Parts: sequence; structure tokens; C-alpha cells
Amino acid sequence: MNNNEKRQHPRLPVEVEVELHRSNRSMCLVWTDDLSSGGVLLTMNGHGDWPPVGSRVQIRVSGPLGGDEEAPLVDAIVVRHTEVGIAVQFDETYVQ
Repeated sequence: MNNNEKRQHPRLPVEVEVELHRSNRSMCLVWTDDLSSGGVLLTMNGHGDWPPVGSRVQIRVSGPLGGDEEAPLVDAIVVRHTEVGIAVQFDETYVQ
């Protein structure tokens, strides 16, 4: 890890299709770029309406898991925009 980086968790390159859910918006399909235990970078794939920094979103792995179980929705907060998408931090404290 670069000494100038502020990351607390190591990141792994992982490409998985996920659903991005936002209040008052249609769900859209995006891809993960990298993943850590604290968050994930999502590639927005040409979706022009990015959620603003500080907004709450939910993400879910697209498609069934083993045994046809649906993956859970995971609460997250948008922490920054990148050239290709958004970085979100998992929010285990948020209760709807």
C-alpha cells in the first residue's frame, strides 16, 4: 500500500455485477472494481446520474447466491467520485 493512501483496509480487485439502489431512483446495474472489508469502488458504466457524495445507497450482488438465495441489501455511504464511478463505505450503523 502506498504510504500516502488513507485506506484502513486492503483492497482486492473484484469484478462482480451489483444492483445500486437509491431513494427515489430506479435501481441500476453497475460493476465492482475493487473491494475491501470497509467498502467498494463501483464502476458506473455510463450511468450519468451518480449519487452525490454523502448520500446513502444500498448495494446487492446481482443474481441468486448458492441455493437460489437472494443476496442481502447492504447499506453504504458515497464517500467520493472517481473518473469511472463512486466509492462507497459500508455503513453497519444505519437503521432505516
